[in-house]
Amino acid sequence: MAIAVALILSLCLAHPSGDPQAKTPDFSGTWTFDQKRSMEPGPDGRVVLAPMLGDEFVALQTSSSLTFRITFNGDTVVAVYDLTGAESENVSPGDIKVTSRAAWKGERLVIESSSAGEDAGKPTTIRTTRVIWIDKAGDLIIERTGTPVSQVTPSRSVYRRTQ
Repeated sequence: MAIAVALILSLCLAHPSGDPQAKTPDFSGTWTFDQKRSMEPGPDGRVVLAPMLGDEFVALQTSSSLTFRITFNGDTVVAVYDLTGAESENVSPGDIKVTSRAAWKGERLVIESSSAGEDAGKPTTIRTTRVIWIDKAGDLIIERTGTPVSQVTPSRSVYRRTQ
């Protein structure tokens, strides 16, 4: 009897009742831009062909950070995003300081960023939102929106995992 009680108790502890916690996808791997899939209309119905993370990038994800090593025009740009809710600072090409905050919304990672820029010759703050997820086909989708619209064209990029 004691063995049966111990077995039932161990099964209950191994499979607790209640809602299971939502799993976040792992973006780790080497990803290559898929031009054909990227030409599908974005959320606004438009097609904007923009390899947002270059032609190829490597992602490394841990429980607390997401690092992108982006190859663009022969250069490598590294961007690190904090996944704990803290602010991250990165430098884009042209020595532009970008401040970001990343948060999971279900199985999608939402990265909100801001940087200093110019619009019509006047200083302005450029704000972007990138939503990143893995679709049913296993491809990584990135959709970007932002303001001012004259500086941030809504776009969508699709990447295929190669490794």
